[in-house]
Amino acid sequence: MRDRYVISVWSFRKSWDGWIISWMLPGAALGILAGYYYAERVNEAQLMMALGAITLAFGLYRLWVERGGRIVAASRSPGWVGTIFGGIMGLTSQIAHAGGPPFQMWVTPRKLPHLTFIGTSAILFAIVNWMKVPAYLALGAFPHEVIVAALLLMPLAIVSTLFTVHWMKRMNPERFYVLIYALMVLLGAKLLWDGLHG
Repeated sequence: MRDRYVISVWSFRKSWDGWIISWMLPGAALGILAGYYYAERVNEAQLMMALGAITLAFGLYRLWVERGGRIVAASRSPGWVGTIFGGIMGLTSQIAHAGGPPFQMWVTPRKLPHLTFIGTSAILFAIVNWMKVPAYLALGAFPHEVIVAALLLMPLAIVSTLFTVHWMKRMNPERFYVLIYALMVLLGAKLLWDGLHG
């Protein structure tokens, strides 16, 4: 569903952080290559369980330290840390379509303006998803049925993305990160559940 990334990138093309992308993208490329190489060797259920547990714990921790609107200093971790998280993002995205949490774990503590966070995420994941295409083609991940389903769902994806963009641009910035952390808790719980029952 690459069309939603086209809309997101266009909508936030003026609000993104090139420094973050430049540090995370090389790691993401290596992570994708590792995911392709180890696709048949990695236990996806165990990977999802580990990622889910870490995501759940991170989301709960950030909700706790920022409870009641407490002010927490923005992270200033060096760029090479972002490259490591980019590698994890590429690996988990390639194997389990779950690259969001590693990105959020490094970027959310930096306290970017919420539109910059969204734009950075949209551009980085648009690039990462296109980088994954050759590996997926090599692995035979685009059968005819998948392509047909994607085409049928395209109008819904476009409408929902436009709605989300409209909502995000009008969202109260003070509530943005609380929502992100709450969604991380839910996503972490889902990944953990899926891994346990996979």
